Amino acid sequence: MEEKSEQLRLTKKRLKIQKLHIGKKIIDSSQKINQKSEDEEQVELILEEANAYSLRQEVKETAEEFLKDNVFSKLSAYVIAYNKWIG
Repeated sequence: MEEKSEQLRLTKKRLKIQKLHIGKKIIDSSQKINQKSEDEEQVELILEEANAYSLRQEVKETAEEFLKDNVFSKLSAYVIAYNKWIG
């Protein structure tokens, strides 16, 4: 009886740990999605601002060139491109 009780205790403990890890993965995933959305919004704002200077296409093309090198994140590439053209 004591052995079954110990097994049950260990099983409950493992389940609790698994729930914590699953919850953490869901939270991490959600944060990545939210960050991606925020980055996309920032990129769009940068392009809108560039458009005010009639340089939207130039900023976009320059950022895409930076992205080909896989050195910068998308947001960083657009910020650098914007600063190159307007800065």
